[in-house]
Amino acid sequence: MPDISPMLIRHLAPLLYALALWWVSTAVIILLYRLPQRTYRLSFAAITVVALASLAGIWLARENTGVWGAYLGFTGGTLVWGWQLAGFYMGFVTGPREEPFVWHPSDIVRFGQAVHASLHHELTALAGVGVLAALSWGAPNMLGLWTYLLLWLMHLAAKINIFLGARNFHAGLLPDHLRHLGVFFRYRPMNLFFPLSVTGAIVIATLLWRWALHPDATDYQAVAGTLLGFLTLLGLLEIWLLMTPPVGKAWGERRVDAG
Repeated sequence: MPDISPMLIRHLAPLLYALALWWVSTAVIILLYRLPQRTYRLSFAAITVVALASLAGIWLARENTGVWGAYLGFTGGTLVWGWQLAGFYMGFVTGPREEPFVWHPSDIVRFGQAVHASLHHELTALAGVGVLAALSWGAPNMLGLWTYLLLWLMHLAAKINIFLGARNFHAGLLPDHLRHLGVFFRYRPMNLFFPLSVTGAIVIATLLWRWALHPDATDYQAVAGTLLGFLTLLGLLEIWLLMTPPVGKAWGERRVDAG
């Protein structure tokens, strides 16, 4: 009977861990930004402490190419990205303009307005890439940087799809202080960027899974490839759900009752 323990350690365990970390971190951010705004400062301060600890973990793990080095780098990159999202959804790092925009018929003008509305967030996200690169560039374990970069790219892909038009996203999914961004949303059953983003995610996931499942892969490569490959599939699922017909009330959406 074949020994299944290597499969559990190299693939099944990291797959379950990636799912749990993604789900829990997403749930925590949603729950925190749905609390009253007076709680935001304390919540964001706590998340900032976690992010700083994650940066320290990425630094400590940069020379570790064992299984735990892969987990530490992946966890650090995910939590630092979570700090970026929390800053955006809590309204601490958004853009230079927070007032509502008037809808403009030109896609180019609206795109410029959309960039302006979240410019600080995107610049902070780019700065995060620089910080993680400075901490681990050239080191044997750069998984924290690759995880953060992958999450950022998936987030950008989802935002572009929402801007160009999606079926299953609307302003009701945003916290009250970001509802003004709803002027940039458009309902469409399809947009031209959607198949490109899906294809790109499939290609990246395929390459990562080939890396993870290669017969000569080390334990680190198998675990790292599985973590990133499954994370890419989760991002692909999020993008795909944007084009599926909505069913009921989306999780995280606040009900708006007619007064």
